[in-house]
This record gives sequence, C-alpha cells and structure tokens, in this order.
Amino acid sequence: MKCTKCGAETEGDAFCPKCKEPTDGRESQASDKEAFEPSVQAEAEPEALPQEAEPVNRSDEAGLQQQEEPAQKTADGASVPAAAPAPNKKFTRILTAVIAVLAVVSIGALACVKLTARDPKQVVIDAFEHVWTEEQSIPSEELFGRKAFAESVLTANSETGFTLKMDSCSDPEINQYAGSGLRFQVKSDKTNNKSSLNAGVIYNGMDLLNLNGYYGDETLMVSVPELFESVLTIDLSDGLGERIANSPYFRSLMEENGVDVEGFAAYLSEAVAEAKQEQKEGKAPFDVEALISRYKEGCKAQENFKAALTVEKAEKGSYTMNGREVSCQGYQVNISKESMIDFLRTSSDFFLQDETLKQEFLRQMESTVRMTEIMSGGSSGANVLSAQEMQKQSYDELEKALNDMIDYLDGSLTDIQMTVYVDKKGNLAAVEGFTQLQPEDAGEEDRKKVDLSFGCQLQGGSYLLQNFKGNITLRQDGEEVQIDIVRQGSYDGKKLTDDISVDLNAAAEAYSFVYGSSYNSETGSYHTSAELSDQETQFVKASISGVIDQLEKGKSIHMDIDALEISALDNSVNVVLSGEYYYQPLEGEVTALEGEPMDIVAATESDWNDLGTEIVLNAFSLISQTGISQY
Repeated sequence: MKCTKCGAETEGDAFCPKCKEPTDGRESQASDKEAFEPSVQAEAEPEALPQEAEPVNRSDEAGLQQQEEPAQKTADGASVPAAAPAPNKKFTRILTAVIAVLAVVSIGALACVKLTARDPKQVVIDAFEHVWTEEQSIPSEELFGRKAFAESVLTANSETGFTLKMDSCSDPEINQYAGSGLRFQVKSDKTNNKSSLNAGVIYNGMDLLNLNGYYGDETLMVSVPELFESVLTIDLSDGLGERIANSPYFRSLMEENGVDVEGFAAYLSEAVAEAKQEQKEGKAPFDVEALISRYKEGCKAQENFKAALTVEKAEKGSYTMNGREVSCQGYQVNISKESMIDFLRTSSDFFLQDETLKQEFLRQMESTVRMTEIMSGGSSGANVLSAQEMQKQSYDELEKALNDMIDYLDGSLTDIQMTVYVDKKGNLAAVEGFTQLQPEDAGEEDRKKVDLSFGCQLQGGSYLLQNFKGNITLRQDGEEVQIDIVRQGSYDGKKLTDDISVDLNAAAEAYSFVYGSSYNSETGSYHTSAELSDQETQFVKASISGVIDQLEKGKSIHMDIDALEISALDNSVNVVLSGEYYYQPLEGEVTALEGEPMDIVAATESDWNDLGTEIVLNAFSLISQTGISQY
C-alpha cells in the first residue's frame, strides 16, 4: 500500500513512515479543508513527491498560524502544523458584487441628477409666474371669504345697505348740517329677475327725500314720494319703439327737435332686444376676459420674450423669507432691448388685428353713427363719416400712437441686467437689476444716459408678498431720485395687520405715502388709514375704524363705521362721518312700488305739466323745512 501523499510504501501503517501523513482516510477531510483553505505546502510542492524527497519543514508557517489552527498530532507525538487560511472566495465575490452595485447606483444617480436638473431659465420664469397665483391662500380670503362674496354678488339673491352721516366738520357753516347724510339699499332677486333700489337723503337724522326704483316683469318703476304721488312706469317689453313712436307727448317733442321718430323707435327696439340677449348669455359689450384669453392663446409675444431671455447660474445669496434666513441660488438674467421691443410690437399688432375686437368696435361705431343720423332727422350730412371710416380713422390714430411710443422706447431703452435669487422651493426671493435710459426727445448734446437700478426682496409670511422691500434709483449728472417701498404684514390666525410705505426722495424734496390696516377677528375691530405728506405738510389723511359685529364667511357681513375721518392741510380742514354697511342673503320678496302708476310713454303733455308743477311746489316745501336760504 502506498502513501497518497509521497508515494512511499506504508505496509498498512496508520501514518506514512516517510511523510508522517495519515493513511486511514483522514486525508479526505484534510483535502476538503485544503479545498477551502489551501496550505502553504500545497502551494509550494507538487501533489506527489519522489521517494527520495526530504520532508518539508513547515514549522515557520505553522508557527505563524498556531493561534488560528491547532496543530494535528501524529501517532508518535509529532505535531503536524495546521493548514494556513486562504482568501474567502465567497466573500470576495460578494464584495465585488457590492462594489459593482455601488458603482452602478452612483453612475445612475449622477445621470438622474443631470437629466432631472431644471433649466435655469425655466426656474427663473416659474419663480416670477408664481409670485401671485389664484390658488394661493391669503388671510383676507381665510377670514372673510372674499371670493365667495364676489361670486354671491353676481349670482345669489341678496341685499346690500349703506348709510353714512356727517358727525362734525371744521367749517361752522357746514357743521350746522351735522346728522345729515345718505342711505342706499339695493335688493336683488336673481331667481325672478327682479331688483329694487332706495336712495335716501337724511337731514338731522330724519329722512328728507327718498328715491325708489324697481325692475321686474319687464317693467321699470320710479317714485319720489316727497315730491310727487305718482309712480312713473315704462313697459320695456317687445314693441317699446313703436309705443314711443306713438306717444302723444314724446313723438311731438322729438319731431319739434328734428329727431327721426321712426328711426329712433327701430333703433331703440333693436338696442333693447340686444341688451336682453347679452344679459341672457352673460356677455358684455367688450368681453375683456375673452380678449385676454385670445391674447394668451393666439399671440406669441410672451413665448418669444421668454425664449429670448438668457439665464446662467450665479453665486448663491442669503435672504430673509418667512422670518428666517435661507440660502438662495442666484441666476444672472439678461433681457435684451430687442426682446422688449419685439414683445411690445407683437402685442400691439395682435390687438390691432384681432377681428373680434374690430367687430365689437365697429358695432359701437355703427351705433354712434346711427344715433347721430336719427338725432339729425335721418340725414348724416356731408361731413359725417361712415362707421367703417370712423373705425379705420380710430385704428390708424391708435396704431400711430402705439408705434410712436414703441419707437421712443426703442431709442431710449438698453438691455436689462438682473440677478435673480430663488429658494429651494422655487419661490422668488430677491431681484437686483440695472439698466440705462437715454431720452430720445433730448438734443444730441443733452442726451445723457440715466442710470436706473432697482431691487426687491420678497420676504414672505402668510403669502409671498405679505412682506416686501423694493427700491428704484435714477441717477444722472450727480442728481438722484430714489423710491423706496416697504410692506410689512402679519397674521396669526386671529389678528391681521398690513402696513405699506412709499417714500420718494429727489434732491431737497421728499414725499411720503403711508397706509396701514389692522383687523382682530376675536373682537371684530378694524382700523384703516392712509396719508400723503412731504417734509413739512400733511396734504391729506383719511382713516376709518369700527367693528364688524356680524360675519358669515362668504355669505353675510355687517360692519359699524364708528368714525370715517378725512382731513387736509395739517388737519386745518376735517370732517368726521359715521354709519354702517351690510351685505346679506335676500330677506322677503322684491315687490313693485306702491302708488298710482303713470305710464310715461302714454302720458299726455297735460299729465307732464301737472307732474312738473307738483314737483316744484313740494321741493319748495322741503327746502323751507331745512332752513336753507332759497336766495
């Protein structure tokens, strides 16, 4: 039997007499171990040695690893050193895989950042466009629901009242009428297309005169009970023109003044029918919102202007926003003069060429020309232009005025350089800019450039513009004009404040405008004031204070006006007023006026004379009650 290690004859011994290795099968265990942890001997020697080969001395290697692997013992007590540990191939494979994954993730993350990094130009454009949006919440909306109020006025059945009386005046002659004032009340029933009006004159705390109005069932009614007993009425239903043409009083009156009666009747009928149709469709003679929509959709002025901007990243800056310092990315922005002029020309061309606007304007011109012809007895005269000629003349004049203005700006403006700062949320934080103006209307020798620098900081709060600082500075030949604007506001969920100051300083002159307001939702108290002054004189000041004692957000409000004070020239002239205002859902019904109706179209000349006499006599009676001199 031969040793599997050295090939020597073992003669059945448990250990090889030559290499001292076990021969009873334990070599398989060793070989298994060596497969995982190859020994130094396996690396240094061939697997089978010739018989005359000397045993290898591995004491040095065994000594290095004796703390890791205990030495194996031979039968005669000789120790055999344990095999040296080799690198863990499984661990190596795992480590390699981890490194590969990290490399892939790093490269992917870098690529993702590059792909998702926003274009600096778009960042700046978005920041400006989001300075004010309809979606953002502001305190006045949260407290009062002003959007709901605005919608309610247009669509809901409601009533509004307003009273204002004079409490005192610095002028003694006017002060004798203290307690006098005006009162208005309007009721609107949108469901039944009815409305009513009461406008009253108050004298010494009492009603002196009332003007009442009513519209419903295509009938208009007016009365002034203190001046005449009748209720003046006019039927606005179909056939109004014909009824006026057949009126015993109005027909003769129009004929005496050379009016084309039949033409006027036809014109009036068409105008009333057109007004009813526009009311039914909810259209206005000039639909401004539709015009703006057409401009946004069909005009390339804004797109071209944005495309012409050049934007590059600049150094970061630190600014105060929402009460704390934030780091903001800077962007260098250049607005070329050519892009500004192109924007103005493209926009003006759009409005001048908009066919819908032209047709609306032409319709107004046609109405004007037609009325002129009617009032002149059906003849327009040789010098009267047609509607088309009037439209062309108006458009030509407007186009010339716009071109002159744009040409002036073209010769006066230069490029605008700005540094724009945007916070991490994409909000505009600050703008610093500079340009030069060169007045074109000055002579060549006097055309000295004006340096114009400007800046603003949007400091946020409940919304971006609640706190704001801005400035504009003009410099020429050592002279300087500076305008500073500061807005400070606060809102804690209960109390709202807003203060604005505008200061203009030019050489030895200085002017200031100051506005301030506050409202406390817990007490309902409010105060608002505004004043204009220079360094020496307060030109005018107005303030109002009181209490909002009833408030249902977006539906109803009642406010007492405790004092509305207006003063001028350092308070040398002042007047104090008081009153109330309310808006609420309609209570009750809107009813027709009571009294004997007088159809003003069917009335005769005698009826009108009697009415005039009644008005004059009652007017003198009212004047005598007030003590006002009639001479």
